[in-house]
Amino acid sequence: MNDRRWLLAAPLLLLGLGLGAHRLLFSDEAPPVEPAPVPTARASSAPAPAPTPGAAKSPPTAHAHRAWVPGTQFVYDLDARQQLSFAQQGARAGETLTITFLGELTMAVVGGQGDRLDTQVQVRTARFDFQSDGRDALDANARERVLGHLQHPFYVTYTRQGAALLTHFERDVDPLTQNLLRSLVAATQFVKPLTTQTTWEAQELDVTGQYVAHYQPAPGERQYARRKLRYLRMSSPQGLRPLEAGMSITVDATTDFGLGEEGWPATVHSRERVAVESGPDLPTALADSEVRLTRSDVRRVPALIGSLELRRQHLGSSTLATQVYAAQDPKAELRRLVAGAKLTDLVGALRALPPDSASSGEATSQLMNRLRALFTLEPDKAHGVPELLRGEKDRNVYSSIIGSLSAASTPEALSALAQVMTDGQQGLRTRVDAAAGLGMAPQPTEEGIAALREMAQSPETDVRSTATLALGNAARNLEEQNSPDAQNLLRELAQSVAASSTPEARALRLRALGNTASPEVLAVIQDALRDTSPIVREAAIEALRLIPGATADQLLAMRMVDDPAPEVRRAAIFATSFRALPGFLPVFERALRTDAVDAVRNDVVRLLGERVTQLSGAADLLAWAGQNDPNGDIRHTAIAYLTPRLPSGPQGP
Repeated sequence: MNDRRWLLAAPLLLLGLGLGAHRLLFSDEAPPVEPAPVPTARASSAPAPAPTPGAAKSPPTAHAHRAWVPGTQFVYDLDARQQLSFAQQGARAGETLTITFLGELTMAVVGGQGDRLDTQVQVRTARFDFQSDGRDALDANARERVLGHLQHPFYVTYTRQGAALLTHFERDVDPLTQNLLRSLVAATQFVKPLTTQTTWEAQELDVTGQYVAHYQPAPGERQYARRKLRYLRMSSPQGLRPLEAGMSITVDATTDFGLGEEGWPATVHSRERVAVESGPDLPTALADSEVRLTRSDVRRVPALIGSLELRRQHLGSSTLATQVYAAQDPKAELRRLVAGAKLTDLVGALRALPPDSASSGEATSQLMNRLRALFTLEPDKAHGVPELLRGEKDRNVYSSIIGSLSAASTPEALSALAQVMTDGQQGLRTRVDAAAGLGMAPQPTEEGIAALREMAQSPETDVRSTATLALGNAARNLEEQNSPDAQNLLRELAQSVAASSTPEARALRLRALGNTASPEVLAVIQDALRDTSPIVREAAIEALRLIPGATADQLLAMRMVDDPAPEVRRAAIFATSFRALPGFLPVFERALRTDAVDAVRNDVVRLLGERVTQLSGAADLLAWAGQNDPNGDIRHTAIAYLTPRLPSGPQGP
C-alpha cells in the first residue's frame, strides 16, 4: 500500500469530509489545537419517580465520580471491527475498508490536575487485519509500520466524570492509526452525571464531532446503556465547527456498560452506524463499528505516574474532535505555547502571581509548560538561569523554573541545573530542588550524573540526601532510554550500600537503590533486611515498593507482620500502597487482629479506607476494625471510611 493511499484512508475514519479534503493530508503546517470544550452531563428532563412503601426496587443510579487513583491500571480483552465506505446516490457503494483487531487494551491513571485526569492507553494486538473489498490492503512493510504505531502507548485526558477530551500521540504516529485509536477511546468512554441520577444526558466528543448521549440503567447490577441521540457540531482540522447547510449526520449507536465497584467500565459492548451526507453532489460516508472490552485485571503500575509530563515535549496533542491529517511539526506546538515571550517575561509573570491563591496553581502550571517549551525551542536560554536564580527567595519561582528545565531535559537545561546545584551562592532549597530536577530529567546526561555524584558527597545533609536519591531516579531514566550507562550506575549504587559506614548512610543508599525500580537490586535489599538496625530494614522495605515480582510481595507480607520493629512494619504497609493490594488482604487482616501497636493498625485502616471503593474485601476488614479495635480513635476512623457506603435514611441501633 503506497503512502498516498495510506494517508487517504484516514479521512474515512473521520466521516463528514468532502471529496477535496485529501489535500489537507499534505499540509506542512500543524493543525491548530482548539481548546477542548468541556462535555457536560445532566439529568434527563423526566424526573425519576419517588419510591413508595412496598414498591418494586428502584432502578440503579449512577454516582457522580469514579475512583481516579494514580498508578492504577485496568486491563481489558479487546475485540474491535470497523467498516468504512463511500456511497454515491443512485450508484453502488465504492471501496469498502474493513479493519479488525483482537488483543489487549490497558488504561493506567498517570496523573492530572483539578478536573482533568490523564491516562496512558496501550493496545497490544494478537490479530490485525486491514482489508479493501475483502483483500489484504497492506504489504509487509506497511503492516509492520502500522502494528508498531498501533501498539505504541498514547495518552488521553479525561474529566472526572469520564468524558474524553484530549489525545496525546507521539509525533511520528501516522494519521490513520491515531484516528483508529481515537475512535476506540470515544466508543468506550462512560460519562457520569455531576450528581446522582437514574437517567441523564451528556455532551461528548468523538472523531465525528460533538454529540448528545442518553444514559439509562439496564438489567443487572451496575449495568447501563448509552444511546447517541444527535450530533451538535462537526469535527474538522481546526476543531469543532457548526454543521453546514445541506449536511446531515444520521447515527444509530448503542453501547452497553457494566461498571466495576470503583466506577470504571468492567465490560463494554458498542455497536454503531454513522452516515454523513455532505450534499447532493458528494458521496455519503458510511461507518459501521463494533467494539467489545472485557476487563481481565486491575494492577498497580506506579512507575507510570507522571509519564505524560515526562513525554509531553515529544507528543502532539489535540481534542478528540480535531481531525488529524498529517504529522505535526514538532516545533509548531512549542511556538504556540511560547507565543513570542522571553525568559524574563515568563519569570516576571511567575513572580507576579499572588501567594497562596487558589488560582495560582493553574497559572503556575501554564507558565511552567511555556518555560519548558521555551527551553526546548531555544536551548541556549537555559544558560541564563543560574544567574537569574541567585538571590531568588520565592519558592514558587525557583522551583517552577527548575521543574521546567528538568522537563525540557536538553543538554543545556541539565547543564544549568548542575550549575545551580553546585553553586554555593544559591540558596540551599534552590540547590536541593535542582538536585531533584536532575534526577527526574527524562534524558540524563554525563554532566548531570557527574554533578549528582559530586553532591552525593556534600557535607550539607539535604543536598547530599537529595543528590543520592536522584542518582537512583537517573538510573531508572537511563534504563528507559536503553542507555549502556544504566548498568554502570546501578552497580555503583549497589556497591555503595555495602560500603556505607553508618546505618543512616546505608539506609539512604538503599532508598536510592529503590528509586531505580530494577529487579536486579533485589539481592542487595534482601541482604539489608537481615541487618540488625531497624533504620536499615525500614529503608530496605521502602525500597521494595517499586521492585516488580512475587518475591518483593512476599518480603513485604512477611515483614508487615513478623518484623520486631513497628517502624519496619509501618514501612511495609506504606510500600504495599504502590502495589496490587488484593494479595495483601490476608496480611492486612492479620495486622489488624494481632499487631499491638496502634500506629501500625491505624496505617492499615487508612490504606484500606482510601481504597475501599476499589478493593473487594476492604469494607469487611474496616467493618471488623470499626467494631473490635481496642483504640477508640481507630474504630472511629474505620467507621468514617464506611459511612458514605451506608444506605441513606434512618439506621437501626
